[in-house]
Amino acid sequence: MAKEGKSNSFRSGSIPRLFVDETPIRVFKNNSNIGIDYPSQPMEVQGTIWKGDWAAHGKPVDWDSAPFKANYQGFGIDGCQALSPNDEKCQSPDLAWNGEKFWDLDPNQRKAYEDVRSKYLKYDYCSDRARYPTVLPECQNNL
Repeated sequence: MAKEGKSNSFRSGSIPRLFVDETPIRVFKNNSNIGIDYPSQPMEVQGTIWKGDWAAHGKPVDWDSAPFKANYQGFGIDGCQALSPNDEKCQSPDLAWNGEKFWDLDPNQRKAYEDVRSKYLKYDYCSDRARYPTVLPECQNNL
């Protein structure tokens, strides 16, 4: 990903997005204009398994099914390898992922993202009015 100025690791329009088999599964829009923190340093992607009772509506994890395994194949990252937050080479508008095409999901990607969320999302704190009765700022501008 690229940096604009000295305050943002991503160009003003680009958004970090994670895809699995060409389907967006995670999108992080830049809402810094309403005070929401936005990535300002190089990032990394990690995959983990964690105790997620809270995300399973109180159902305990079935540890008897362990060991849990995840396999990655054909894994690729499109972005700029930044050696520092001010890495000039990552600012280039010539890099494909800095173009307007990457400023938002296209209509097909948006539909796929909504389908994935409705089918697989178990918990969304933005919808948890019992825990967060007042809508959180970052939830006001959801995709």
